[in-house]
Amino acid sequence: MNFSYQKLSLGLLLLFTLGSGFAAQPYPNRPIRIIVPFAAGGGGDFLVRAWSEKFSEALKQPVIIENRGGGNTTVGTEAVARSAPDGYTLLFVSTSLSTNPTLMASLPYKTPDDFAPISLVLSYPFGLAARSTLPENTIGEIVEFAKKNPGKITIANSGDGSASHLSALMLEDATGTDMTTIAYRGAGPAITDVAAGHVDLTFTGMSQIKPFLDNKRVKLIASSGSKRLYSNPDLKTISEQGIKDYNSFVWWGLLAPAGTPKEVVDKIYQALKISIASPEVVKRISSIDGEIKLSSPQEFDQFLRDEVARYKKLLTKKKSANTP
Repeated sequence: MNFSYQKLSLGLLLLFTLGSGFAAQPYPNRPIRIIVPFAAGGGGDFLVRAWSEKFSEALKQPVIIENRGGGNTTVGTEAVARSAPDGYTLLFVSTSLSTNPTLMASLPYKTPDDFAPISLVLSYPFGLAARSTLPENTIGEIVEFAKKNPGKITIANSGDGSASHLSALMLEDATGTDMTTIAYRGAGPAITDVAAGHVDLTFTGMSQIKPFLDNKRVKLIASSGSKRLYSNPDLKTISEQGIKDYNSFVWWGLLAPAGTPKEVVDKIYQALKISIASPEVVKRISSIDGEIKLSSPQEFDQFLRDEVARYKKLLTKKKSANTP
């Protein structure tokens, strides 16, 4: 009996020791999943893959990209919010994280409280494209016409709460004009209708504008950012054209579930810092007029809170007319 008891005690001690050893394994010790809450093949895919390989190298673990679109990004975002706070499920998301709290009556998570912000990763400005037949060629001329003809200027966007929608609302707010914003199901249909002459303007990425610019179906009015576009250095920004301090851009950031230990967040942050400093990554981001925007976890948390408040003010002012 004593011999059996001793064997049982020894077995339990060994099991406890092994279990403690596994629990004490340093992070990371298995693959890391990054959820992108957009459909596969979109801009988010390109952007996360621009740096995820270097990120994997820095953490010495495989990184799996999972596209989980739906619900204006809420499906994939909720999946991360509900994941274990262990650093193995991350969220790579854009501006919608800060607009959905205003656009949707209820959300299955709270921004940013249900997340552990890690860092901003990158941002890029839009080009403001106009139909080729629009008589106005500058921001000043567009604003002058809009003030004399409220509601006559039409601006297509890629959906309510999208960065292109917000850029238009910011322009109206900064200039005291009333324009008609029209929501489309994506940037592609929006720029296509501008090129066809059905809508006057749209804010969108240069990759969307370029094909229509090349065949002269649209023209460029301005860059929405604080700096000129890398791909179009002669094009003046909206701020340079007289709308002081106007600066609208698309941002992308990385987050973990709330409760993720600080030491894990710090390791992820350091790996991200190393990966996006790579000349190869910088070149890829620059190819879409993007810019690396690293911030500390604390800075990103405050940035999100400010964005939620800023966009709530903008979005409650005016809603887009919806296309059929």
